[in-house]
Amino acid sequence: MTEEEFLNILKTGGFKERFDAVSRADPAYLTHAISDKDENIRYKVASRIPAENLPPLINDPYKEVRLIVAKRIDQKELPKMIKDKSFWVRHAVAERIDKSFLPSLMEDKEPIVRIMVAERISEEYLKDMLKDGEALVRKAVAKRIPAEYLYLMRDDASESVRNIVSERLSELLPP
Repeated sequence: MTEEEFLNILKTGGFKERFDAVSRADPAYLTHAISDKDENIRYKVASRIPAENLPPLINDPYKEVRLIVAKRIDQKELPKMIKDKSFWVRHAVAERIDKSFLPSLMEDKEPIVRIMVAERISEEYLKDMLKDGEALVRKAVAKRIPAEYLYLMRDDASESVRNIVSERLSELLPP
């Protein structure tokens, strides 16, 4: 299909014709479909378009489109997505963003995002997360926090956190 044929389908075709066109067209043509009125078309575009052409979709109204964008976009563009309204998008951002940006996600309202942060953030920041209100976040912290801070977590409210701390402390003691 030529670019002209693709443009014609976008202008005159129904959903099925447009979806088929974005599914098989040369990825270089897909920038023409970035603002399609249908979120399913934009989703297909986001999954096939070259990554360097994804920035216009960062603020797409459809969270599934933004999720695909967060998983595929160039890493240097991810800071623009840190405050996305969908926690799944913020989780994908936390999974891929340069570690230097993770401190800005340490207090995200969603535990799943904070768990990802605790799994990736530089160890020096973990002491700031050891009192997190969510046990699963503290558990992730306990697995990675530098040994000198483990004692601060010995009396954690969560048994699983205390078990991780106890196990790590016992590994530090000579036999």
